[in-house]
Amino acid sequence: MPDHDPASDRSSLIVLSNRLPYNIPREPGSPLPKRNVGGLVNALEPALVERGGGTWIGWDGLALRNREAVERRLSRSLPFLSDGGVRLVGVPLHEREHQRYYYGLSNRTLWPLYHGLVDVTRFVPEHWQAYRDVNRRFADVALARLRPGDRVWAHDYHLQLLPRLLRERGFAGRIDFFLHIPFPPPEIFAALPWREEILRGLLAADAVVFHVEPYRDNFVRAAGEILGARALGPDADGRDVVEHDDGATTVAVAPIGIDVDDFERISRLESVRSEAWRLRLRYGGVPILFGADRLDYTKGIRERFLAVERYVAQNPHAAGTFTTVQVVVPSRSQVQEYRFLKQEIDREVGRINGEYGREGWVPIHYMFRALDREDLVAHYLAASVALVTPLRDGMNLVAPEFVASRTDERGVLLLSEFAGVARRLDDAVKVNPFDLDGCARAIRDALAMPEPEQEARMRGMRWQVGANTARDWARRCLSLAVPRSAPRAVRG
Repeated sequence: MPDHDPASDRSSLIVLSNRLPYNIPREPGSPLPKRNVGGLVNALEPALVERGGGTWIGWDGLALRNREAVERRLSRSLPFLSDGGVRLVGVPLHEREHQRYYYGLSNRTLWPLYHGLVDVTRFVPEHWQAYRDVNRRFADVALARLRPGDRVWAHDYHLQLLPRLLRERGFAGRIDFFLHIPFPPPEIFAALPWREEILRGLLAADAVVFHVEPYRDNFVRAAGEILGARALGPDADGRDVVEHDDGATTVAVAPIGIDVDDFERISRLESVRSEAWRLRLRYGGVPILFGADRLDYTKGIRERFLAVERYVAQNPHAAGTFTTVQVVVPSRSQVQEYRFLKQEIDREVGRINGEYGREGWVPIHYMFRALDREDLVAHYLAASVALVTPLRDGMNLVAPEFVASRTDERGVLLLSEFAGVARRLDDAVKVNPFDLDGCARAIRDALAMPEPEQEARMRGMRWQVGANTARDWARRCLSLAVPRSAPRAVRG
């Protein structure tokens, strides 16, 4: 390992993820830009700040022209310090790398495959090579800053080769890995041409952690069926140990949480409550069905609109008595499937509103933009019903955000049974997003739910959300025990 200056570190915890919480400025001394949004950033940054700081390594937000530009940036890169005392270290990528590693292998292969959508999965060898190259660069940047006693916490499907790459380069310290999306059943994962390399990459970590038990079990089964690894079976705390050629790895469950205090604080701001009141007036004073999702085919946005259509078709008297407000956050616009999805959603909204709308009222109001957190909470407070109906979701944080924001203990959460968070929110109204008739009935019942039942359900969910904050999640992940024969340095 290269020499390391201990004075350059604020903490022994080194976090690695595809993206930094801020884009790195082009010039040293420039202020950091606005914080990036996303569940990972919202969960991880408070955990690092609570520890008094740390180092976060990720893509710096710049797509450079070529490999030579990457090498120049690496040679003069300096860490930046965020307001929370987190040291940010950028990993530069050139344009072709970013296209093939991020838009290609990560989001046209791993993302759809891990969500069980084999029919839209693409297997391109050049994308895989870029994925390997970028994972190596992340490992090199990390190793330039790691001391033997440091601890690595790597995140998500973009960096699944990283643990083994660090081992092959001699790092023998603790490595934890958290997968923020589902891990598919072995019979689906087996379609991946590079399945063994992915599994060996993950099993080089001391601990691999998932949101819910089925993802853990799928991973354990895949390791056994594909690599011949042996699982000891989960203990009373849900931890399993997988023995393999390079040692043993703890495989555990720790559902991610949110910053509950911040959502509650925002929900009590007079400006936010006033905006919620204005939103209700803007949409005619009728009950609001609200959805907020990143543009993605896993989120079930089209199916949600079809369920609203089905509700109006089956209940013609409901026209004008409610409205749907859907926020879609732009995402991955360079991926063809996402552009097609945007066009399809646009067509469906126009068709449904044209067929069922009437003067002064349409069933669906649709915004294609991001909301800042205060505006989002105002929408949560204005809503009578939150529609959180993904076709498949690793966890989904919109649901707990809605619950945390409802300090008035009102509102109904309609939640897909295929979201990981559905296993944690017992009092949500669970729906199958593929069952349009069932969703239409659930919308009808939610709009008619008496306030005492709303309050009872919301109190139960607020207790569950409050018992699992982002900080609680981080503590659980970082306090996991690992076997004595955990992986250490391995041969390449």
